[in-house]
Amino acid sequence: MIAGAFGRSALTICLVVAMLPLGAAARPPRSVPWAFSAAHRSSLLYVGTGDNVYMLSYPAGVIIGALNVPGYDICSDPEGNVFVPRTAIDEVSEYAHGFPSPRATLHVDDQPLGCAVDPVTRNLAVTLEGSGASGVAVFPNAKEPAQYYDDTAVYQYGLCGYDGAGNLFVDGTGTGNVLAELPKGASTFENFALNGDFDPLGSVEWDGRFMTLTNPSTKKIYRIQLLKSRVKIAGTTALRGWHDAYSGHWPYVQTWLRDDTFFAQGTSNGAIGLWRYPVGGSPRQSIGGFDRATTIYGVTFSAAPIER
Repeated sequence: MIAGAFGRSALTICLVVAMLPLGAAARPPRSVPWAFSAAHRSSLLYVGTGDNVYMLSYPAGVIIGALNVPGYDICSDPEGNVFVPRTAIDEVSEYAHGFPSPRATLHVDDQPLGCAVDPVTRNLAVTLEGSGASGVAVFPNAKEPAQYYDDTAVYQYGLCGYDGAGNLFVDGTGTGNVLAELPKGASTFENFALNGDFDPLGSVEWDGRFMTLTNPSTKKIYRIQLLKSRVKIAGTTALRGWHDAYSGHWPYVQTWLRDDTFFAQGTSNGAIGLWRYPVGGSPRQSIGGFDRATTIYGVTFSAAPIER
């Protein structure tokens, strides 16, 4: 019995290896062989490179599959479901942890840019822009139909994030740079001015205590407090060795915070850096099998079932 099981396992491994492209350092092709069992059992990093979304084992960082759809700024929920805004076709695709085909497709009125999931309600927020109109779509429990919210102070929406109480935060630009809050249960945004310390279109994330704004241009993460109509910096994490593609417009640089780890493009193109948070400094680890021609726009963490 053991010998038979081993034989079948060996055959499977041989088939997968035979399908892989030669040269481990080569850029992954659009279609990557699917190692389903490994993907389903382990925690994963999903990495958006514009032309594709790749799955990497975590913490090893081995590329084990791809969704074979374009993806830039992506997000995930506590159950490990991953959401990929499909900007060219006005859709958001939802993928269950470790599965190569979407489990659901959500439709929006404009081009989807970035997304975030409320850890309390599982509502999915998606920032939008297209044809001169923009806003935020919120899908209750990540289901259609969406509810739409617009902020007259924001012309270009950036990325978004929820805090632990279900309040939604969105950064963007208008007459000035703005952080907009949609309080839980509210229908209108409250606006807070962002001064010159902040990149207006960086990641907006909850670290368990503070909302944070990620600043790619200065390689810093700001922990913030909201005071009347302005944003106060409550703490700063400085990062060394963060190479990013921030340009001040879409596609944005979307990063990820999970517990004591910050995930972002690493010291060079084609790598994911892992920094200790809130310590910062140099990355404690660099992973990924991409070549230096690859630009990484977004990354999200999808927990294995045993870790949820």
